[in-house]
Amino acid sequence: MLKTKDLAISGIMIALVFVLTFAIKVPVPFTRGYVHLGDSIIFISAILFGRRVGALAGGLGSALADLVGGYAYWAIPTLIIKSVMGALIGWVSDSYRNKYSGKKELTIFLSSIGIWLAFSLTLSLFLNNLITNLTTSPLTNNLMNELGYESIEELENFLLNARGLINIILLAIPIALILISLFLRGKSSTLFRLGNLMGSMIAGLWMVIGYFFAGRIIVGNWVMPIFEVPWNVLQFTVGILVAYIVLFGLQKTKLFENSQK
Repeated sequence: MLKTKDLAISGIMIALVFVLTFAIKVPVPFTRGYVHLGDSIIFISAILFGRRVGALAGGLGSALADLVGGYAYWAIPTLIIKSVMGALIGWVSDSYRNKYSGKKELTIFLSSIGIWLAFSLTLSLFLNNLITNLTTSPLTNNLMNELGYESIEELENFLLNARGLINIILLAIPIALILISLFLRGKSSTLFRLGNLMGSMIAGLWMVIGYFFAGRIIVGNWVMPIFEVPWNVLQFTVGILVAYIVLFGLQKTKLFENSQK
């Protein structure tokens, strides 16, 4: 049961998520969705105030933005996906509020890397199989129509470039977060713990996977949602960076200090 203070904080965070999701967005035609800056507030909410506030802010704020912004068909998937995302971020953050455990951090780090690699490998193999069997795949004509290509060769080149870009992005994200943790841990040992950053990455990956399956239902095939993966990865990565910049600025305030108790 949330206390009155938590309810008030949740209301403020829901409003902030809504505003940043609704006001600043870039449409993604492949899946009839969009990317936005609202995730940064979900990360801030969950890290500062825990999994309950994170889940409420993420789920309700994002779903309301879909409803009001003309993407009502995404509202229910968004409510589920972003609620779990906020809860995951908060759960990892909550686990660091008490006594620090190197074993716990190592477990979160290794688990996160394993899950990330499994997802990356699965996605790469799926695209590789599609490219290899492009001439016989029942999806080929649909893809050519959706993407506006007139020949299989053009589609194949696009898919090869897309696979390369996706692989680079999926490889770069964990490396970048590890480097951020190593270089900035001395500035704030609590905020920039490796497990904290990796946990945020896995929460973001949950969002990517969730929207991939939701896109499958909305679009009607397994391929088109793949092209939203780089956009969603970029969205949560920017969200992490913005959130940690804000949190770094807040770390000497009573708000941050009280949240870590």
